Amino acid sequence: MWGMYWRYLVAISLTLIIVAFLSDHLTLLDTVNDSGLLPTFFWFMIAIFFILITFLQNKGLSYVFLGDRLHLPDKAWSRFNFLIVYLLLGLAIVGYFVNLLASKEVWAFYKLFGQSLCLLLLPLFSSWSVVNRVKT
Repeated sequence: MWGMYWRYLVAISLTLIIVAFLSDHLTLLDTVNDSGLLPTFFWFMIAIFFILITFLQNKGLSYVFLGDRLHLPDKAWSRFNFLIVYLLLGLAIVGYFVNLLASKEVWAFYKLFGQSLCLLLLPLFSSWSVVNRVKT
C-alpha cells in the first residue's frame, strides 16, 4: 500500500511541475477568462496528461517509478491508475461546480483545503483498497 502511495506522490508532484511549466510557456491558462475556472482547467490538463501516459504505459504513471519492485499484478496497477484519473477528473468537475454555486470564501477554502486533502487522502485509500483486493 505505501509503495503505491509514494509512487503516486512522486508521479503527481512531477506532473504538477511539468503541467505548470508547459502551461506557463504555452500560455494555456490565458485562454480561460474566469479566474475561478483556472483550477478546473489545471486539474483537467493533469488528468489528460495521466490519460496520455496510460496509452504509453497501460499500468499508469505511478508504475513507471519502480513499480515492478512491488510485484503487484497488472490489474492492480491499472485499477489504481483509473482511480487516480477519476480523482483528477472529479477535482476538475467539483471545482467547477463549487466555483459556480458557492461563495468566494467557500471556493477559496475548497481550493486550499479540499483539493489538498483529496490529493493526499483519496489515493491513500485507493492504494489500500487495491492492495486489499489483490490479496483476497
